[in-house]
Order: sequence, then C-alpha cells, then structure tokens
Amino acid sequence: MKRLIASKVPRYRGWRMYAWLITLALLCRGMPVSAETMEERIQTQQDMTVESNEIPGWPTGPVVTAGSAILIEAETGTILYAKNIHARQYPASTTKILTTLIASEQCSLDEWVTFSREAIYDTPSDSNHIAMDVGQQLTMEDCLNAILIRSANEVSFAVAEHITGTSWQDFAEIMNSRAAELGCVDSHFVNPNGLPDENHYTSAYDLAMIGKAFFANELLCRISLTPRLHILPNDHMPYEKLENSKIELLPGRSYGYEDLVGVKTGYTNAARYCVVSCAERDGLKLICVVLRDESPAHYEDTIALFNYGFGNFAKVNVSQVETKYDIGNTGFFYGERDIFGSSKPLLSLNREACIVLPRAVDFADVTSTIDYDTVDEGQAAIIHYSYQGVDLGSASVDLAASQDQGYGFASGSSGEDQAADGVKVPDVVFIDVVKVLMGAGILAAAALVVWGLRRFLKEYHFPARRTNTRRNWMKDRRKHHPTEYEEEQEQSMAQQRRRQVREARRRLQRRGDDEEHEVNTARLHRQQVRQARRRQQLREDDERQEISYRQLRRQEVKEARHRQQLREDDERQEISYRQLRRQEVKEARRRQQRREGDERPKPSYRQLLGQEIKEARRRQQRREYEEKTGPGFLQQHRQEVKEARRRQSRRRQGENMEPGYRRLHELPEEEIYYERPEDK
Repeated sequence: MKRLIASKVPRYRGWRMYAWLITLALLCRGMPVSAETMEERIQTQQDMTVESNEIPGWPTGPVVTAGSAILIEAETGTILYAKNIHARQYPASTTKILTTLIASEQCSLDEWVTFSREAIYDTPSDSNHIAMDVGQQLTMEDCLNAILIRSANEVSFAVAEHITGTSWQDFAEIMNSRAAELGCVDSHFVNPNGLPDENHYTSAYDLAMIGKAFFANELLCRISLTPRLHILPNDHMPYEKLENSKIELLPGRSYGYEDLVGVKTGYTNAARYCVVSCAERDGLKLICVVLRDESPAHYEDTIALFNYGFGNFAKVNVSQVETKYDIGNTGFFYGERDIFGSSKPLLSLNREACIVLPRAVDFADVTSTIDYDTVDEGQAAIIHYSYQGVDLGSASVDLAASQDQGYGFASGSSGEDQAADGVKVPDVVFIDVVKVLMGAGILAAAALVVWGLRRFLKEYHFPARRTNTRRNWMKDRRKHHPTEYEEEQEQSMAQQRRRQVREARRRLQRRGDDEEHEVNTARLHRQQVRQARRRQQLREDDERQEISYRQLRRQEVKEARHRQQLREDDERQEISYRQLRRQEVKEARRRQQRREGDERPKPSYRQLLGQEIKEARRRQQRREYEEKTGPGFLQQHRQEVKEARRRQSRRRQGENMEPGYRRLHELPEEEIYYERPEDK
C-alpha cells in the first residue's frame, strides 16, 4: 500500500508541472497575437476614409489614429474636418461634460450634495474616485471641480441623485432630453459618468454639439483647465482632498496647447482613449473630438487637428464682403422724413454675422441662398452660405430698430456722408416746418415769462421781517425783566465756580496718577519687552514647518524655565542689567537652535506614528501612577510638555498623511494600545 501511494505522488506532481508548462506556453504564444491585433486595428483606423478630404477644393486634413474625429467652428457650427463622425462609439468619461452642463444650468454653486450608499458602492473600486464616504457632503462647486479635474465617478452619481431627487438611473432621461435639444442624433445615455454599458453610446458629431454649449460656459472651461483639485474640509467632511489632473494637454505639460480653452478626457477598455477639447486663436474658436484612439496618439491627433484648423481657415465678416445683398446702395428702403438729419435704411445686413471660409477659397466662389422663414421678429430674411455642399454659416437681414439719425452740423461735410456702421447714405436733409414753428413759439413764450418775472421782482418791495429766534427772545426778556436776569446770572456764576472746582480736583488726581506711573514705568517697559519677545518667538515658531523630537524637548524645557523666570520676575520689583543680558543670550541661542532644526531632515510618517504610540503608552502609565500617588510638580510639568508635543505632531500629521491611515487623535484608546486586526 505504501509503495502504491509513493508511486502515485510523483506522477501527480508530473502532471501538475505539465499543466503549468502548457499554460505558460499558451500565454507566451498569445502575447504577439494581441500585439499584432492592436497594430492591425490602428492601421485599419488610419486607413479609414476622411469625408472632408473628398470635398473638391477643401484643405486636406491630417491622418489620425482615432476611429472617429471631428473639428468644428464653435460659433457657426461649420464642420472643418470629418472622419466617421456619425458612428456609434463609447464616450467613457467625456459623458461628464453633459452631466456638469446640466448641473450648472439647474443648480446653484452653494447647494450641498449628499453622498448616498448607492452613489458610493455603485462606483467600481478600480475607477476614478476621490474616496468619499456615505453621508459626507460637498458643495455643488466642489462637485464640479471633482468631476472635471479628477473625473470622480461617485461624485457624478451623487450630483445625478441630487438633481433628480431619487436615483441616478432617472438622470438618464434628463441627459437624453438635453442632448436632443443640443442637436444630438446618434446618442443614448444611461449613466452620468460614462461607465461601460452596451446601451450607453454617442458619436463624435453629438459630442461636438454638446461641446458647443459646454465650452460656452466660462465657469466650466475654467474648472476644466485647473491642474489640481483642492477641496477644503467642512462640517460634513473632516478631511481635505488634494488630487492632480491627469490631462497632459493642459498648458505647461508634455502635450500642452497654449490656446486651449477647455478639455475633458476619458478612457475605458471598450472606449479606449477619448478627448473633447476647445481652443481659440485670432477670434476663431474650434472644438475637436477624437474617439476610440490610443495613447499618446489622442493628444497628438488633437494638436494636429487644431493646427490644421487654425492654419487653413479664417472667419469672414459677411457685411464687409457681401455685395449681392448690399441694401445701402439702393434708395428705395429709406425713411420719408427725419428732423434735421439724413434717412437710415430700413433693412441692413447683420454687422456681427460671420462665416468660416478656407483661406484658399474666394468669397465670390461661395454659394448663397436666402430664406424668408425666420423665427425672430426683427429679421426679414436669413442668407445661408455654403461651398461644395458644406454649410459655412449664415447672416440675417435685420429690420432697422430706429430710423432717427441726427444731422452732423459739427462735421460740415458735403457730398455723401459715411454712417457710423460703414454704409454710405445720400446727403439729404429733411426739414419739418410745423415742428420748427412749434419750437420757435415755445422759446418765445419762455422768454416772455422770464422778462415778466424779472420786472415783477424789480418793482415790488419786500418789507423787512423780524424773525422769531431765541436770541431776540433773550433780548426782550433782559429788557423787560432785568431783576430776573441778574438772579439767573448769579446762579450761572455759582455753577461756573463749582465746575472749576471739579476740574481742579481732576487735574490733581491726574498729577497723582502720573507720579505713580513714573514709578512703575521701568517695570512696565520690561514687561512690554518680554511680551514683544514672546510674540516674536511665537511668530518664528509658526514659520517653522517641522521640529525634531530633541529640539521640541529643548524648546519645551526652555519655555517652562522662561515661564518660571517670568513668575519670579513678577514677584521681584526690578531686574538687573546682567539678568536681562543673560535672558537675551538664551533667547538668541534658542533661535539659533530653531534655525538648525529647520535644516534637519523631516521624520517620516511611520516614525511619527511610533512616537505617538509610545507617548500614548507613557500617558497611560502616568495616569495609573497618578491614581496611586497623585500628581506632583514634575508630573504636571511633563504633562504640559507632552501636550505641546501632541499639538505639534497633529500639525505634522495634517501635512504627511498617507492613504489608508486615520489621524491619531481620532483613534479610540483600544486601537492605540493594542494591535489592530489588519496588523495581525
């Protein structure tokens, strides 16, 4: 039996070794296959047709690695570069530009957002988050920062629940409705953060339409360009959050773009790398979207598309180059009568309307169509411009808001005058005789009234009138009642003497206080000197960031001696010059030691942790000793020193905190003096 068992054991070990070898061979064999598949997919995406390059006369765009890419002008919506723009793609975290846009439109920045259990536990642990806990709260402004800077998924869930008031699943209806309003045609959203889901998809064109509204919001653009997330602690969250943005397209980083207005990136295994960004240069604002790309090609493709747009396209003001619809050259659309001025056209082209035109294409080659179905009441028609079937923008024919325009007497110009808006108008002056005569009559009547009032004031005599004042009443009383006035005068003199006596007593009391003050001047001066030195020492202590254990020990001992010396100084009347000199020397040495302590290396967090545990055990021993014998003077002094060390250690822990640890002053006693479960 034993031989049978011994013969079976090596055979079992041999089969186990063969299984490991076969698995390793399969893995090694599969590695080049996946790499080859990746290269084939990239090559396939590069070979895809770029629709915009097939337009005759259109600038040829760059070859990008992205599966879908689009470049549009933000104001007119003109598509400058198009590659597979309506294909369904997974948006990943670029979904959050729609989430933050809805939050900024429906909420104020000072609203408090509470994190529920679903918002925390529905977030995968391996996804982007900022380690929020159930029940904690952040303001809406902090939530927008966390979503756009650190791409926090649990914060997106919490914002969605805050807006709906129920669950984050109901937020999908709001997202789809708002996307349809923005012009999206290929999208369907099911969550607010872009986590993988088969029913959560969009296209490059739809993200560009959402980006037009997102990048028009200055607050969201400014937040998206912030390189670091810093959330301060509040009453509902005791810890601060400090995270760095991972977007390398920000100015100053490896792929930084100086003209960048805003940016949001995303990544999942299914969506690969995605970027939605906006840049502006010389009045031309472009929005770029790349989907299903690789790293760092997604940054390189974005920069290449921006350079392509700024280098090959420009904005053209329609009112400056349009001649076919120049209404100012005709005399039919002018007003009938203006008072002392020339008539202004009733119809005119919108002076702010612009179109995007390739630099190599002349405006005369552009096709224009006019549409009289307008929505705005102030518009008579809309002119649409296109080139080879590509929409370049539109300009409206507006009705004049006001027809009155004054005549420029100061200019004294003859011939044709140039209006302020650049349209030449005929040199015609219209005069309304009726209104001129009415104005002359009003002026004559006003002059007659002024002349009559002046004559009346000159001929009429106003008698002098005595005013009833207190001064006149006192004069009459003295004149008719002299005896009573003398008695009042005597009473006033007595009051004056009493007032002089009181003032003399006050002066005497002040002189006594001054003499006493002169006696204690030296003592007050010394006390003020000590207080000034103590304040200087406190300021120097605040400027230091770290103090070693030995320096802290010396400092606390010296401070205890200093307090003892101050108590002794208060009991004595005067301090000799030699003692004052010794005190200054000690303070100078203390400052020198502090400067030397600043140059020493800072202790690590684990050293501080061990130090705090030792101090906690010493405090426990001291309490047990004091319960038996009672505290003495030395024990009280040591307790003061330990409390100062504890405060200093807490300040250091706030700067050297490592993830996974709580602060020591928040740990219960049993977790300090005994082993924790995770340490076993």
